[in-house]
Amino acid sequence: MIIRRSKKGTVKSLFLNEENDNYTSSVIELFRSSVGKSRGEIEESIKELELKSQNPKIVRAVSLLLFRMSKMEPPSHLDPLKVREKIFSYVRVPPVSPESREEILRRIADDLETTPEDVIRGMYADKESEQILVSIQEIEPKKLMKRFNMEQVETVMLKAVRMMIVPGNNFGRIIRLIRRYGLLYTDDGKAIFVSGPMSLDENVDRYGLSFSLLVRSLMKMEGWSAEATILLKNNEGKKEYIYTLDHSFSEYLNTDEPEEQIPAGFLLSNDPVKLENKTVYPDYEITLDNRKINIIITRPRYYEDDLSVVKECRKNGLNLEIFCILFNKEKCPSGAICFKDNIDWYRMKEYLITKYEKKNFEDQRNLNFKERELDEEMR
Repeated sequence: MIIRRSKKGTVKSLFLNEENDNYTSSVIELFRSSVGKSRGEIEESIKELELKSQNPKIVRAVSLLLFRMSKMEPPSHLDPLKVREKIFSYVRVPPVSPESREEILRRIADDLETTPEDVIRGMYADKESEQILVSIQEIEPKKLMKRFNMEQVETVMLKAVRMMIVPGNNFGRIIRLIRRYGLLYTDDGKAIFVSGPMSLDENVDRYGLSFSLLVRSLMKMEGWSAEATILLKNNEGKKEYIYTLDHSFSEYLNTDEPEEQIPAGFLLSNDPVKLENKTVYPDYEITLDNRKINIIITRPRYYEDDLSVVKECRKNGLNLEIFCILFNKEKCPSGAICFKDNIDWYRMKEYLITKYEKKNFEDQRNLNFKERELDEEMR
């Protein structure tokens, strides 16, 4: 996290733009030329690049992103634990000469049916610094800059404890996101006031992640603004800072990547469901037997409220289903279909197919019954 704090109690993220794309370009070039080298060797090259840079923290952060995007493999196929066990079984005291060391390595290699060189590579093949760079994901410097900027925002939001959002025309959709991520909120019709845990000492990191995910989703919308209260350490302990952001940030951020991988058949819902007195914003939709089924994903504390909305939609002839996600020790509400930590897409689809195939069968049976009644009346 690279931020600037002011004496007035505000913080700002340090963003990269086209004027300083030399940071991303130089790090990308360093990684491209380092294919086949160990992580330890690459780390040394990064340190040299940091010494030449005006802001070494940016070099370090961009390098971390590229490590995440790169494919790293161990230097040997051997199990390093077995190799070390073999070495210790042969060596009671350290070898006193190169010749005795080579003899030990040769005997171990014979036992493992490999070469002494592979034994040396395999000794510490589980260490991060020994991992070999196999390939890196091709990415343009500009896109890497935007990814860097996005992670700056998300990292700041990991420290968030409260947030005030002026949603513009996105009121209902933002409310659904807040409920989906399990955050607490109130609103006055103009602004939404979001908070995390009941107390700041309970699951702060997990709620910080929810704030980060919320902001990532907000960046795909227009016309909103927000103020987040961030809790940061200083010399006196911890202090609250104000972090201001709005939809204009998306110009500098990577918002092209999808939020999640959705299996075939399911779609993110873009069409609100309009009722007489309200508008409902489903999370997903699926079409079965030419029938569109809307889906709401909720959390235990909002299940009863959302269930009442589902029932109202059904009364109006709309297909709306509700599922609940549980985290940690949360309990599944009575009558709900719950998933642990993440959506179980296979189970969800199986349930929907079973339910709507049965519904189709019942509809057809009722139709046949009415036709028989009509035939009897005509006779």
